[in-house]
Amino acid sequence: MQETLIVLVVFVAFAVVFQRLRLGTVLGFLIGGIAIGPSGLALIHELEPVQLLGELGVVFLLFSLGLELKLERFRLFGARVYLLACTQVLLTAATIGALAAWLGLAAEQALIVGGALALSSTVVVLQVLADLGRTLTQLGRLAIAILLVQDIAVGPLLVLVNVLAGGGGPIVLGLFTALVKGAIVVFLVVGVSRYLLPLVLEYVAAFGSDEVFTATTLLIVLGASFATEVAGLSTALGAFVAGLMVADSEYRHQIAADIAPFRGVLLGLFFMTVGMAIDLELARAHLGQVIAVALGLLALKGMLLYGLARALGYPLRLALELGGLLAQGSEFAFVLLGLALHTGLLTASETVQLLSVAIALTMAITALAGAVGRRQLDRLEGEAKASLSDLDARTAELQDHVLIAGFGQVGMALARHLVGLGIPVLVLDYDPKHVRTSQAHRLPVFFGNAARADVLRAANVGRARLMVVALPSRTGAERVVRTARALYPSLRLLARVPDEASVPAMRAAGADAVVVEGLTTARDLAERAILLYETAADAATGS
Repeated sequence: MQETLIVLVVFVAFAVVFQRLRLGTVLGFLIGGIAIGPSGLALIHELEPVQLLGELGVVFLLFSLGLELKLERFRLFGARVYLLACTQVLLTAATIGALAAWLGLAAEQALIVGGALALSSTVVVLQVLADLGRTLTQLGRLAIAILLVQDIAVGPLLVLVNVLAGGGGPIVLGLFTALVKGAIVVFLVVGVSRYLLPLVLEYVAAFGSDEVFTATTLLIVLGASFATEVAGLSTALGAFVAGLMVADSEYRHQIAADIAPFRGVLLGLFFMTVGMAIDLELARAHLGQVIAVALGLLALKGMLLYGLARALGYPLRLALELGGLLAQGSEFAFVLLGLALHTGLLTASETVQLLSVAIALTMAITALAGAVGRRQLDRLEGEAKASLSDLDARTAELQDHVLIAGFGQVGMALARHLVGLGIPVLVLDYDPKHVRTSQAHRLPVFFGNAARADVLRAANVGRARLMVVALPSRTGAERVVRTARALYPSLRLLARVPDEASVPAMRAAGADAVVVEGLTTARDLAERAILLYETAADAATGS
C-alpha cells in the first residue's frame, strides 16, 4: 500500500508540474520514475507489478489508435507511404546493425540491436503530435503509418531473438512459422472483431449497465492482445487490429470513452517504470557514452528518414519534421533488448543498460523538443483550440448559426462574408495553421475533424440552421456530408465539389445543394448559403 501511494503521489505531482510548465507529461513521468526508482531515492524496489501495468498502457494506446484510424482510413495511406515506412525500418536496422558489428558485437547480436533501435516510440510520437495539433495533418498520417509498420515488425523481431538464441531452429524456418501463425491469429482476430463483436456489444448494451459494457471493452482489448502474444507476436498488434475492426461500429465512441482513463493512467505508469529501471550510477559512470549513443541515434535515424522522404518526393519541410519526430528509440526496444538478455543472446547486461538509458534519453529529448516546438508555435501563431469540451462550452449559446467545415481560402472568404451580414458563424478545421490564422481575422474557428460524430455533437450542430462543407477534397467532403446527414436528418447541407462529375455522389451523400468549383466559388457558396439560410428561417417561423 505504501509503495502504491508513493507511485500515485509522484504520478499526480509530476504530471501537474510538467503540464503547467508545458513540457509534456511524458518527460514528467520519466523524471518522476527516476526520482523514486532504485537508483534514485529508492522508494520503490519491486518494479515488476508496475511494469506489467505500464505494458498494458501501450496495449490500450494501440487499441485507441485503431479506433481512430478505421479500416477505411488505413487504406488511404497509399503505396508511397508504406514504401517509405518499410524502407525506413529495413535501412535503419541494417545501418545500425552494421555499426554495432563494427564496434565488436557478434552478427546475431548486431542484428537484434539494429532491429530494436530502428523502431520509434509510438507513445512519445502520438503525444507530441497531439500536443502540436498535428495528428490529422500529412505529417501525422505519415508518422502513424510508419509507426504501424514498425509495430508489425515487432512480432518477427521477437521470434528472431528466440531463433538466434538457439531455441527456434533455422532462421528462415522460424520466421516462416511466425509469419504463418501471425497471419492465422490476425485473421481470427479480424473475423471475431468484425462479425462476432457487434453481436456481443449489442447484447451487452441491451443490459444498460455501464460496468458490464466497460468490462466487455476491457475483455476485447486484452483478449485480442493475448491472442497475438500466444502466436509470438506483439500484444499491441492484436489490440490495434481489434480497435480497427470495432472502429466501424456504432459503439466506437462509447468504447473510446470507456478506455480513455485506463489508457492515460497506464501509459503514465509505463513511462515511470522506464525511469525507474534506469541505473543512475551506471549512467553517470558512462555518461559520455550514453550521450554519444543517444545523440548519434537521433542524428542517424533523423538523417536516414529525411533522405528517404526526400528521395520519394516529399517536401523539404515535411521530410525534416518527419526525421526529427521519429528519430528517438522505442518502448518496444526495452522489450526486445530485455528478451535478448534473458535468452542469452546478449550476454553483457551493462550494454543493455547503457542502450536502455540512451533510448530513454532520446525519448525525453523528443518530448522536450515537442514541448518547445509547441510553445514556439503558440508564441508565433497563437494557440490551436483542440479540446472537444472547450468546443462544447464555447458553442453552448449558439443558435440558428451557420457551421462551415473547412477554413481554407474559400471557407475563410465565406465566413467573413456571412459575418459581415450579421449571420452567426462557427468554423471547424483540422489544420492547426488554419485555426491559428483565424485569430488574425477574429473568426470563431475551432480545431476538429468535421467527419467525426463527436466533433459535430460538441459543435452543437443540431442547433445550426445551415452547414456548409467547404473542403477541397471530394472524398473528405462526402464523408462529412454523410456523417452530418446521418446525425441530423433535417439539417440543411450545402457542399462544394471540384467538378460536375462529383455532383451526383455529393447529393447521394445527403447534400441539399451543391456548388461546383470555379473562379467565384466563395461568392457562389455565399449566395446559395444565404438563400438556404433564409429558407430555413422561413420554415422555422412557419411563414
